[in-house]
Amino acid sequence: MPWELPRDQSSRLRLAKGYPFIAPETSYLFVDGRSEDFSKVTEYGIKLSDRKAVIAHGSNRAPEQLSRKFVGHPSGQDPIPLTAIWLHDHDVVYSAHVARYGAVAAELVYCPGTSVQVFLTWLTDDQLVRMHETELPGGNYSYGHVQCQWESSENHDLPTDPNRLAVYRSSFGAFNFHGKPLALSAIPAINRRYDALGQEEVLRLVHKGHGTDQDLDDAILKFIEASQYRSKVVEAVRKQSLDVFHPSYSISR
Repeated sequence: MPWELPRDQSSRLRLAKGYPFIAPETSYLFVDGRSEDFSKVTEYGIKLSDRKAVIAHGSNRAPEQLSRKFVGHPSGQDPIPLTAIWLHDHDVVYSAHVARYGAVAAELVYCPGTSVQVFLTWLTDDQLVRMHETELPGGNYSYGHVQCQWESSENHDLPTDPNRLAVYRSSFGAFNFHGKPLALSAIPAINRRYDALGQEEVLRLVHKGHGTDQDLDDAILKFIEASQYRSKVVEAVRKQSLDVFHPSYSISR
């Protein structure tokens, strides 16, 4: 397990219902569990050209989640720059995957005409290895690259291939909402084509009709703590999933 779940129920509920967690509205520097002004990249002697740019479209854009993955890990001793970008012809939707901590995760999909605000995490080689450790085990995600058009939200001159970015994508497609993907209302977008809901609303949809009419909090805790119920919910969500083929996505080994 790449990071431990909180032990008390109130923290578990906050974790599940808080996804994709609060992120700064602008580019920032992640330093030992806190966010600092992006201008400090120079002060820390960081060269973006020495790092790998990876799209963060879900929880990895938030300091709270980066803290779980990197604080206390050797690779976390180096700060992580995050730059806000507008990614064109894409949107961020709910995946057909419910994480072990009870949240419905995010998926990046090709969506002509829509622009969505995501972040680029600029990772050292060791940080990329650590991110793989938190994303790839279990086969829930794959790592690869997409051909895309994007621009910095703040007109930063970013040293990366303008047409090719790395990204983690779900292995199970998108959550099925009346035959269409369902966008994350927490992620800003322009000309969004899909309906958008918050995490708690989606969790109600997920748990409804899966053998429990109990309170949402009770259902979330049962998902986290009872493997049989968790398997039942995950299987049902995946069975109804939508195939969201991306025309340029290629898996990298």
